[in-house]
Amino acid sequence: MKVLVIGDVIDDIIVVPHGEIRKDTDTPAQIRQTLGGSAGNIASWAAFSGADVTFIGCVNERDLEKVAKQFEHYNVKVSLQKSNSETGKLVSIVEGSNRTMLTDRGANKDLDLAAISNHQLEQFGFVFLSGYSIFENQAEKVNEFLTRVSELGSQIIIDPGSAGFIKDYGIDNFKKAIHRANVVVPNEAEFDLLGADTPITIVKRGSKSVELYQNGKATESFDVDAVSVIDPTGAGDAFSGTILAKLAAGDSVHHAINAAITNSALAVRTIGARPEL
Repeated sequence: MKVLVIGDVIDDIIVVPHGEIRKDTDTPAQIRQTLGGSAGNIASWAAFSGADVTFIGCVNERDLEKVAKQFEHYNVKVSLQKSNSETGKLVSIVEGSNRTMLTDRGANKDLDLAAISNHQLEQFGFVFLSGYSIFENQAEKVNEFLTRVSELGSQIIIDPGSAGFIKDYGIDNFKKAIHRANVVVPNEAEFDLLGADTPITIVKRGSKSVELYQNGKATESFDVDAVSVIDPTGAGDAFSGTILAKLAAGDSVHHAINAAITNSALAVRTIGARPEL
Protein backbone atom coordinates (compact mmCIF):
# COMPACT_ATOMS: atom_id res chain seq x y z
CA MET A 1 0.00 0.00 0.00
CA LYS A 2 1.37 3.41 -0.98
CA VAL A 3 2.17 5.94 1.73
CA LEU A 4 2.41 9.74 1.67
CA VAL A 5 4.63 11.64 4.09
CA ILE A 6 3.97 15.37 4.50
CA GLY A 7 6.25 17.71 6.39
CA ASP A 8 9.60 19.32 6.87
CA VAL A 9 12.88 19.33 4.98
CA ILE A 10 15.92 20.52 6.95
CA ASP A 11 19.65 20.72 6.27
CA ASP A 12 21.07 19.19 9.46
CA ILE A 13 24.44 20.20 10.89
CA ILE A 14 25.34 17.57 13.49
CA VAL A 15 27.99 18.54 16.05
CA VAL A 16 29.51 15.89 18.34
CA PRO A 17 31.97 17.61 20.72
CA HIS A 18 35.05 15.64 21.82
CA GLY A 19 34.45 16.30 25.50
CA GLU A 20 32.73 19.07 27.44
CA ILE A 21 32.05 22.26 25.48
CA ARG A 22 34.40 25.03 26.63
CA LYS A 23 32.95 28.55 26.73
CA ASP A 24 34.67 31.42 24.87
CA THR A 25 37.25 29.16 23.21
CA ASP A 26 37.61 26.21 20.84
CA THR A 27 36.34 22.71 21.50
CA PRO A 28 37.36 19.90 19.10
CA ALA A 29 34.32 18.25 17.53
CA GLN A 30 33.12 15.98 14.74
CA ILE A 31 30.83 18.01 12.46
CA ARG A 32 28.74 16.56 9.65
CA GLN A 33 26.11 18.12 7.37
CA THR A 34 23.27 15.80 6.36
CA LEU A 35 19.77 15.99 4.90
CA GLY A 36 17.25 16.06 7.73
CA GLY A 37 13.84 17.25 8.82
CA SER A 38 11.67 14.93 10.86
CA ALA A 39 9.23 14.11 8.04
CA GLY A 40 12.02 13.72 5.50
CA ASN A 41 13.79 11.32 7.85
CA ILE A 42 10.59 9.38 8.44
CA ALA A 43 9.99 9.07 4.68
CA SER A 44 13.51 7.69 4.23
CA TRP A 45 13.13 5.15 7.04
CA ALA A 46 9.71 4.10 5.73
CA ALA A 47 11.25 3.43 2.30
CA PHE A 48 14.18 1.63 3.97
CA SER A 49 11.56 -0.57 5.67
CA GLY A 50 9.96 -1.52 2.36
CA ALA A 51 7.22 1.05 1.80
CA ASP A 52 6.36 2.78 -1.50
CA VAL A 53 6.81 6.37 -0.31
CA THR A 54 6.04 9.80 -1.73
CA PHE A 55 7.09 12.94 0.15
CA ILE A 56 5.54 16.42 0.05
CA GLY A 57 7.45 19.33 1.55
CA CYS A 58 8.54 22.90 0.80
CA VAL A 59 12.06 24.08 -0.06
CA ASN A 60 13.75 27.10 -1.59
CA GLU A 61 13.18 27.07 -5.34
CA ARG A 62 16.95 26.86 -5.95
CA ASP A 63 17.05 23.58 -4.03
CA LEU A 64 14.24 21.71 -5.82
CA GLU A 65 16.52 19.54 -7.97
CA LYS A 66 19.09 18.97 -5.23
CA VAL A 67 16.51 17.86 -2.66
CA ALA A 68 14.71 15.62 -5.18
CA LYS A 69 18.00 13.85 -5.93
CA GLN A 70 18.73 13.43 -2.23
CA PHE A 71 15.35 11.77 -1.68
CA GLU A 72 15.83 9.62 -4.78
CA HIS A 73 18.93 8.20 -3.09
CA TYR A 74 16.60 6.77 -0.42
CA ASN A 75 14.05 5.55 -3.00
CA VAL A 76 11.54 8.25 -2.03
CA LYS A 77 9.48 10.01 -4.70
CA VAL A 78 8.78 13.72 -4.15
CA SER A 79 6.19 16.38 -4.95
CA LEU A 80 7.91 19.51 -3.67
CA GLN A 81 6.40 22.95 -3.16
CA LYS A 82 8.72 25.91 -3.66
CA SER A 83 9.36 29.04 -1.61
CA ASN A 84 11.46 32.19 -1.79
CA SER A 85 12.60 31.49 1.76
CA GLU A 86 15.76 29.51 2.39
CA THR A 87 15.43 25.77 2.90
CA GLY A 88 15.23 25.02 6.63
CA LYS A 89 18.36 24.50 8.70
CA LEU A 90 19.13 22.92 12.05
CA VAL A 91 22.20 22.66 14.25
CA SER A 92 22.15 19.63 16.58
CA ILE A 93 24.73 19.53 19.39
CA VAL A 94 25.06 15.95 20.61
CA GLU A 95 26.38 15.24 24.11
CA GLY A 96 26.06 11.54 24.94
CA SER A 97 22.40 10.55 24.72
CA ASN A 98 21.32 14.21 24.93
CA ARG A 99 21.04 16.75 22.13
CA THR A 100 20.35 20.46 21.84
CA MET A 101 18.73 21.69 18.62
CA LEU A 102 18.83 25.18 17.15
CA THR A 103 16.30 25.48 14.33
CA ASP A 104 15.56 27.86 11.45
CA ARG A 105 12.34 26.53 9.88
CA GLY A 106 12.81 28.59 6.70
CA ALA A 107 10.76 27.39 3.71
CA ASN A 108 8.96 24.81 5.85
CA LYS A 109 6.76 27.64 7.12
CA ASP A 110 5.37 28.03 3.58
CA LEU A 111 4.14 24.44 3.18
CA ASP A 112 0.53 24.77 1.96
CA LEU A 113 -1.72 21.87 3.02
CA ALA A 114 -4.66 23.30 1.07
CA ALA A 115 -2.63 23.02 -2.15
CA ILE A 116 -2.45 19.23 -1.80
CA SER A 117 -5.31 18.04 -4.01
CA ASN A 118 -7.74 15.20 -3.44
CA HIS A 119 -6.37 13.66 -6.64
CA GLN A 120 -2.96 13.46 -4.99
CA LEU A 121 -4.30 12.20 -1.68
CA GLU A 122 -6.58 9.46 -3.01
CA GLN A 123 -3.57 7.46 -4.26
CA PHE A 124 -2.40 6.66 -0.72
CA GLY A 125 -3.67 4.22 1.87
CA PHE A 126 -1.65 5.85 4.66
CA VAL A 127 -0.89 9.54 5.12
CA PHE A 128 1.70 10.72 7.64
CA LEU A 129 1.73 14.34 8.82
CA SER A 130 4.60 15.75 10.86
CA GLY A 131 3.71 17.70 13.98
CA TYR A 132 6.20 20.35 12.90
CA SER A 133 3.97 21.15 9.92
CA ILE A 134 0.94 21.42 12.19
CA PHE A 135 2.62 24.17 14.22
CA GLU A 136 2.77 26.37 11.10
CA ASN A 137 -1.03 26.23 10.57
CA GLN A 138 -4.19 27.06 12.48
CA ALA A 139 -5.83 24.06 14.13
CA GLU A 140 -9.00 24.51 12.05
CA LYS A 141 -7.02 24.35 8.79
CA VAL A 142 -5.16 21.22 9.85
CA ASN A 143 -8.41 19.58 10.93
CA GLU A 144 -10.02 20.48 7.62
CA PHE A 145 -7.10 18.93 5.74
CA LEU A 146 -7.10 15.74 7.82
CA THR A 147 -10.88 15.48 7.41
CA ARG A 148 -10.35 15.46 3.63
CA VAL A 149 -7.71 12.75 4.03
CA SER A 150 -9.98 10.65 6.24
CA GLU A 151 -13.00 11.00 3.94
CA LEU A 152 -10.87 9.75 1.05
CA GLY A 153 -10.29 6.55 3.02
CA SER A 154 -6.69 6.96 4.14
CA GLN A 155 -5.34 6.06 7.57
CA ILE A 156 -3.68 9.03 9.29
CA ILE A 157 -0.48 8.78 11.35
CA ILE A 158 0.90 11.71 13.36
CA ASP A 159 4.25 12.15 15.11
CA PRO A 160 3.74 15.22 17.35
CA GLY A 161 7.35 16.32 16.97
CA SER A 162 8.05 18.66 19.89
CA ALA A 163 6.63 19.01 23.40
CA GLY A 164 7.91 22.58 23.54
CA PHE A 165 6.16 23.56 20.32
CA ILE A 166 2.95 21.82 21.46
CA LYS A 167 2.93 24.06 24.53
CA ASP A 168 3.52 27.13 22.35
CA TYR A 169 0.74 26.08 19.96
CA GLY A 170 -1.65 25.23 22.79
CA ILE A 171 -2.38 21.69 23.95
CA ASP A 172 -6.11 21.90 23.25
CA ASN A 173 -5.45 23.43 19.83
CA PHE A 174 -3.08 20.61 18.96
CA LYS A 175 -5.61 17.98 20.05
CA LYS A 176 -8.24 19.71 17.91
CA ALA A 177 -5.88 19.72 14.93
CA ILE A 178 -5.16 15.96 15.09
CA HIS A 179 -8.68 14.86 16.01
CA ARG A 180 -8.92 12.71 12.86
CA ALA A 181 -5.68 10.78 13.47
CA ASN A 182 -5.83 6.98 13.62
CA VAL A 183 -2.33 6.50 15.04
CA VAL A 184 -0.21 8.92 17.08
CA VAL A 185 3.44 8.20 17.93
CA PRO A 186 4.55 10.61 20.69
CA ASN A 187 7.64 10.53 22.85
CA GLU A 188 7.29 10.55 26.63
CA ALA A 189 7.13 14.33 27.03
CA GLU A 190 4.59 14.71 24.20
CA PHE A 191 2.44 11.90 25.62
CA ASP A 192 2.37 13.59 29.02
CA LEU A 193 0.76 16.59 27.31
CA LEU A 194 -1.58 14.81 24.88
CA GLY A 195 -2.57 11.55 26.53
CA ALA A 196 -4.03 8.65 24.53
CA ASP A 197 -7.01 10.17 22.71
CA THR A 198 -6.62 8.31 19.40
CA PRO A 199 -7.49 4.68 18.51
CA ILE A 200 -3.78 3.72 18.64
CA THR A 201 -1.11 5.60 20.60
CA ILE A 202 2.45 4.26 20.59
CA VAL A 203 4.61 5.96 23.21
CA LYS A 204 8.38 6.14 22.71
CA ARG A 205 10.02 6.22 26.14
CA GLY A 206 13.58 6.39 24.85
CA SER A 207 15.87 3.63 26.06
CA LYS A 208 13.35 2.51 28.69
CA SER A 209 10.43 1.01 26.78
CA VAL A 210 7.66 1.44 24.23
CA GLU A 211 4.05 1.43 25.41
CA LEU A 212 0.97 0.65 23.34
CA TYR A 213 -2.39 2.27 24.11
CA GLN A 214 -5.54 1.22 22.28
CA ASN A 215 -8.66 3.37 22.62
CA GLY A 216 -7.16 5.13 25.61
CA LYS A 217 -6.10 2.01 27.54
CA ALA A 218 -2.56 0.70 28.04
CA THR A 219 -2.47 -2.77 26.49
CA GLU A 220 1.20 -3.75 26.18
CA SER A 221 4.74 -2.68 27.03
CA PHE A 222 7.80 -3.53 24.91
CA ASP A 223 11.36 -3.74 26.22
CA VAL A 224 14.15 -1.82 24.50
CA ASP A 225 17.64 -3.37 24.49
CA ALA A 226 20.52 -1.16 25.56
CA VAL A 227 22.82 -0.12 22.69
CA SER A 228 25.91 2.06 22.36
CA VAL A 229 24.72 5.52 21.24
CA ILE A 230 26.78 7.60 18.80
CA ASP A 231 24.03 10.07 17.79
CA PRO A 232 20.42 9.88 19.06
CA THR A 233 19.18 12.34 16.41
CA GLY A 234 17.31 9.88 14.17
CA ALA A 235 16.00 7.35 16.68
CA GLY A 236 12.44 8.67 16.94
CA ASP A 237 12.16 9.24 13.19
CA ALA A 238 13.45 5.73 12.45
CA PHE A 239 10.81 4.41 14.84
CA SER A 240 7.92 6.35 13.31
CA GLY A 241 9.00 5.62 9.74
CA THR A 242 9.14 1.90 10.44
CA ILE A 243 5.72 1.96 12.13
CA LEU A 244 4.30 3.67 9.04
CA ALA A 245 5.87 1.15 6.64
CA LYS A 246 4.86 -1.95 8.57
CA LEU A 247 1.26 -0.86 9.16
CA ALA A 248 0.95 0.05 5.47
CA ALA A 249 2.22 -3.46 4.64
CA GLY A 250 -0.62 -4.94 6.69
CA ASP A 251 1.51 -6.08 9.64
CA SER A 252 0.11 -6.16 13.16
CA VAL A 253 0.81 -3.27 15.53
CA HIS A 254 2.83 -5.68 17.70
CA HIS A 255 5.09 -6.65 14.78
CA ALA A 256 5.40 -3.03 13.65
CA ILE A 257 6.59 -1.94 17.10
CA ASN A 258 9.24 -4.68 17.33
CA ALA A 259 10.55 -3.78 13.86
CA ALA A 260 10.60 -0.09 14.84
CA ILE A 261 12.65 -0.83 17.96
CA THR A 262 15.19 -2.69 15.82
CA ASN A 263 15.55 0.19 13.34
CA SER A 264 15.82 2.77 16.12
CA ALA A 265 18.81 0.84 17.46
CA LEU A 266 20.39 1.04 13.99
CA ALA A 267 19.74 4.79 13.82
CA VAL A 268 21.63 5.70 17.01
CA ARG A 269 24.78 3.87 15.91
CA THR A 270 25.60 6.40 13.18
CA ILE A 271 25.78 10.18 12.80
CA GLY A 272 22.74 11.70 11.11
CA ALA A 273 19.05 10.90 11.00
CA ARG A 274 18.75 8.91 7.75
CA PRO A 275 19.41 5.17 7.26
CA GLU A 276 22.80 4.07 6.01
CA LEU A 277 22.32 2.35 2.65
